[in-house]
Amino acid sequence: MDRFSKLAVSTKKVLKWVLGLLIINFIGLMLITLYPAYYSFGTMIFGVHTESAIKDFWSTEFITAIPFVIGINLLAIITASVRIYKNKKKENNS
Repeated sequence: MDRFSKLAVSTKKVLKWVLGLLIINFIGLMLITLYPAYYSFGTMIFGVHTESAIKDFWSTEFITAIPFVIGINLLAIITASVRIYKNKKKENNS
């Protein structure tokens, strides 16, 4: 296998990995958004003002979404780095 075909395979793997990570982030953020939307705007039925509900929604959204995005992306990066390290170590031993 020549150098350019290895690069093409590697680029394809990286793009597939990034796309998968983006999909996981998107689905997670959508589910996280449903949670504060339900609990913030659902209380409007019982007389909570819209301004208070919106403020509560955004504060809850930031409190839950930011750690999710940071945690999932760090976990994915660390896992990919360890996998690359193990594969290179295995190639060097072979």
